[in-house]
Amino acid sequence: MSLQEYLANRKDCSGGCRVLTLSEIKEICNSARQAEPSKDLIILLPDGPDYSGGIYRFNGQEITMITNKEKSEHSMEVYPELIWKEHIELKELINTGLIWQYLSLKAGSIGLGVSQRARPPKKINRLVNSLTNQNYVFFYSVAVRERDHDYLLEDLSEPLQRELEEGIHILDPPECYINRAVYKNQYKGISLEDAIFNRTNKKNPDYKSLKELSQILWACQGENDHATHGNRDALEKNGYGRVHASGCAGYAVYPLIFINDLANLPKGGYIYNPIGYSALNRWIKLNGKLTYDHFIKIFTSNNFKTEIESEFGINFSNFIILLCIDRKKPCSGFLHSKIGKVFMNTQYWAEIEAGMALAGLQLQSNALGLNWQKTILSNPDDPKLRSLFKLELAEQKINEIASSIVNLPKNEKFSLKGTLVPTVLFTLI
Repeated sequence: MSLQEYLANRKDCSGGCRVLTLSEIKEICNSARQAEPSKDLIILLPDGPDYSGGIYRFNGQEITMITNKEKSEHSMEVYPELIWKEHIELKELINTGLIWQYLSLKAGSIGLGVSQRARPPKKINRLVNSLTNQNYVFFYSVAVRERDHDYLLEDLSEPLQRELEEGIHILDPPECYINRAVYKNQYKGISLEDAIFNRTNKKNPDYKSLKELSQILWACQGENDHATHGNRDALEKNGYGRVHASGCAGYAVYPLIFINDLANLPKGGYIYNPIGYSALNRWIKLNGKLTYDHFIKIFTSNNFKTEIESEFGINFSNFIILLCIDRKKPCSGFLHSKIGKVFMNTQYWAEIEAGMALAGLQLQSNALGLNWQKTILSNPDDPKLRSLFKLELAEQKINEIASSIVNLPKNEKFSLKGTLVPTVLFTLI
């Protein structure tokens, strides 16, 4: 299967434990570590066919036991190495999210799934630190489990009909969905392994259309195709939704796109809206034409190229993507229920999720044969960045869009509750 097929199939899972072989565990860990080779992984395992249950370390070559005093109830649990500091840098948190998304996709490639464990594993943290004489801090973990949901359910509901609004530009459907190829097992894309391990520079970006921007934005923060039957609450409960995992479905990332020269679009700043007009159906009829329901919408006509290049010492010709987060309250789902508030620890969660979204940008660009560069911001809370990126205008537009969404269920929170914080710049080169 291709990277895009795994993105289309990715679902949160709550299944049981399928015991893995040591070679399968290494395969998953190698893929995860490829996101950040300098980080060791701490792994919690059950008893297996060729190993004993316990806590292990993977250093990129070998898996060595730390202790057998604790065992997992799942196929495996993973904790990226993270040293406690008074102030944990954004780069460290972004890298944690990168590792998790690479791991999530690799687990899917061998027929498993993941669930984000949104509470600090305090017992594991104390045990590992006492035995390694380190000062690790594990905020969350990823549990690899058996899949307990159907792989992919096609959305056959009658699409809504809308007129295209001013300032909105519809993006191309994800390639794996065109002509329903993913459902017919006819989609041929780049394999997940090639996207992870064999970064290629095969072609120059196509700036005359929105095709490539559409693909990488979907892989970053888009949604799976799904059968919703008019009920987004059930959709999230059953593990459908975005192409990357999120603890308690608490999605916190908002991609902004600053366009200088792309497909005859006006220069300026745009918001990516992954849930489109409906928030339910993945397909919509706009001006009578059936299309996948995701779009970008302009929020300012300022030209940002010179200011961004001067501030960050980078160059971009056509467009650049800025991943912003809402730290105060992630935008959707289970987190807003009483149970979610008990189970979800939001400390650093938004920053880690920005790393998961960044992984989609990186991997999809690799799969498309495009070269890219990223800049993780060293001081995301600098007030001058709010002015530079016109974030107040972006926030107003996001909340304006949220107020007009069709089929908004009671537990959905699309509007911003805090202020946008810029985290990562990403561009094709």
